[in-house]
Amino acid sequence: MRMTVLASLFLFAGVAHAAARDVIPIHSATMANGDLRYSVTLKIGSSTVETQLDTGSVGLRVLPGVLKPQDVAAQDTPAMIQYGSGVRLIGTLALADVSLGNATARVPMQVVDSISCSDARPKCPASKVAAKDFLMGGNPERGEGFKAIMGVGMLRNPASNPLVAMGGRWLVVLPRPGQSTGQLILNPTAAQTQGFRNISLQRFPTKPGDTSAYWKDHGVQGCLQRLDTHQQVCGDSILDTGAAGFHVYADALQANWPVGAPAHFSLTLADGSQMGQHFKVDNGGGRYVRYITAQGAHNFHGINAGLLTYFDNAVLYDQAAGTIGLHGR
Repeated sequence: MRMTVLASLFLFAGVAHAAARDVIPIHSATMANGDLRYSVTLKIGSSTVETQLDTGSVGLRVLPGVLKPQDVAAQDTPAMIQYGSGVRLIGTLALADVSLGNATARVPMQVVDSISCSDARPKCPASKVAAKDFLMGGNPERGEGFKAIMGVGMLRNPASNPLVAMGGRWLVVLPRPGQSTGQLILNPTAAQTQGFRNISLQRFPTKPGDTSAYWKDHGVQGCLQRLDTHQQVCGDSILDTGAAGFHVYADALQANWPVGAPAHFSLTLADGSQMGQHFKVDNGGGRYVRYITAQGAHNFHGINAGLLTYFDNAVLYDQAAGTIGLHGR
């Protein structure tokens, strides 16, 4: 997965006020370097926060200077997360009433106190500006990015995915390049989920205090192939709205694939069949292919598949069933 989690295993039960269908706008933003980022408007307590939507991590995390003291019920449990970029957020857990559209749930989140870089990536984006000026997802030196991030992955984490407490099924219809808005559909109807082809995920063992099942959404089997040279890399993969293109995490780094190279990415479905798409490597639009140091044997080795699958498919997450469904758009 794109991030390494280091946090207390103390868990809170999220309490949803409703599990009704709701449609939330997903906003698209283009960074100065051409990278695409996505966000939704959250209400945390009484504060409204534009929040990065990230399917490649888990947990709602808010940077300093955003929330009022009365917005959260502070806890004494420390929490830390480290992302693939090297950015490390350190803080504590808190309980908060989080609203997304008409859905509200009381969930554990991380209140960030300090921001730093991992030892392996000391020149990460957090090294460029003071902590008070740091933003997630963009270039903070340019004032790009977000003061909060909501990871909606399916893993277990003390700072939980709020969408699980809001019903546990969500459909991501991401804006394509050139589109300003898409849709995050909470608890979609049966009609909206017909015809999806499912990927089955491996379940994590149950632990005391779990309020739902948790799944290895970074263990989807994928293959990335360069069609002109037949270079291929296969293995654990994750779909990630927080990554602008393909990142191959490996110990032995190789040259990034050149712009214009014909390529194909495929995923293995629950029935053993393959589903994927052809593309030409480019610097933008989710189409670059870059190699990154995997940061050691215990960290993720595989393919962060970024955005491309979302551009061609609506993607359905079902926390109870442990599936990710794809339907061509």
